[in-house]
Amino acid sequence: MPVDPRTLKDDRFPCWAEEPPVPSEGSLVPGSQFHEEQWIMAAGMLARGNSFLQVSRAMGCSRTTLWRAYYGSKDFRIRVWWEREALNREAELRLSSLRALVAEQIERLVSAGDPSTVRWLAERLGLFAGLDTPRDLPDTKTQPPGLQSPRPEDPPAVTVPELDDDVPGALRERTPPDPAMIAAILARPEAEGPKGVFPWTANEHEPYPNLNPGPVSRRAAGPFSRRR
Repeated sequence: MPVDPRTLKDDRFPCWAEEPPVPSEGSLVPGSQFHEEQWIMAAGMLARGNSFLQVSRAMGCSRTTLWRAYYGSKDFRIRVWWEREALNREAELRLSSLRALVAEQIERLVSAGDPSTVRWLAERLGLFAGLDTPRDLPDTKTQPPGLQSPRPEDPPAVTVPELDDDVPGALRERTPPDPAMIAAILARPEAEGPKGVFPWTANEHEPYPNLNPGPVSRRAAGPFSRRR
């Protein structure tokens, strides 16, 4: 029996199942000279862990332009947050399928009699726990306090604030940036990056480039380069 669409009208889906959030001003970076598709793909690259240098080179813009969009447009940061939430959900599903594959491989190795796998699995299952327990240990409770071995103190726990995404569109940095620095970046106009770094930067007939950074050539270009 088909589901009536009206029954799902007021349902709230998780953020990774919803459509991408609509920018409040109609564009991720209002007033930008770069295409909207470029900013969408740039948000996806940042969510995947690409550096600002890689994204700026892929877009064909300067790094200051990318930081200007990051600090100046909350809609752009919300899009990065949404892309990251969707990727995290997909990663959880992929890890679930990997657990089944790992279990099948372990079962195959154990059935084949692989000794290292069998010992590792036995240790993980705690089959050797009874053999490792020392016997006939002296009762420290009945000893005088002066004869008890001193117990080393536990090291203090070091807590590092993690970069969570509880607040969509928040600045995802460990230390709050300097307001004067942000104002200086926002005051700079948009600028294009160096031409020729990627093929489409020299080809003006390709309006929507693919923002994959691609392989970077590591061949030497200095005086130690090999002549052909």
